Formats: sequence, structure tokens, C-alpha cells
Amino acid sequence: MNQETQLVKICSVSDLPRNGGKGFQVGSLELAIFQSDGKLYATDDLCSHEDEYLSDGWLEGNCIECPRHGARFSLDTGEALSLPATEPIQVFGVERKGDDIYVAIPVKYLQTEGA
Repeated sequence: MNQETQLVKICSVSDLPRNGGKGFQVGSLELAIFQSDGKLYATDDLCSHEDEYLSDGWLEGNCIECPRHGARFSLDTGEALSLPATEPIQVFGVERKGDDIYVAIPVKYLQTEGA
């Protein structure tokens, strides 16, 4: 199902660890941006198993491991690669413009109540 998205500037590449992640609050979305071997990824920051912050986890190539129970996820697809997680995490499109990182955020996360 296609969702309407808006490209939102989140941070600069220099704000991220060289091989790691950082969490951001974007509207109602808990977002994580990861940098691994020069490639950028954007995902839900919350593990689908027990809502632990994935940005605090361990990055290996294109996989992130949850710091609480060790569930692993593909940063390319969001697929849960190991138990105890069985549900995927959401991934988002990322664009780099100079030093700035933009993420395609579904507008449902950007809408304010009463709007």
C-alpha cells in the first residue's frame, strides 16, 4: 500500500556516528537513522518485539541488533531476521543532499491533532 510521504530534513551526516545510529522524534514517529560503511538507512527506532530503541543497538553491515533481547533486523527491508522478533520494522527512503539527510516520512506521522 502506497503512503503519501513528505521529504523532511532530519540531520546532517556529521551528526551521526560513522558506523552507528541515532534516534530522532519526527512528529509522532520514533525514527532511527543509521550509517554503515558510508550507506544511510532510516527505520522505526522501536523494536517490533518490545519497543526498545534500536538506535541504541549494535550495527553490523546492513543489520541492526536490538539491545534488549538481541532480535536482528535488515536495514534494507525491515525484515525480522531472528527471534524473539517476528514482525518487521518499517523502513523509509533516505536522500543525502550535501551534508544533509532527508527522509521520506509518511504524512500520517506529521499531522497534528485537530488538523
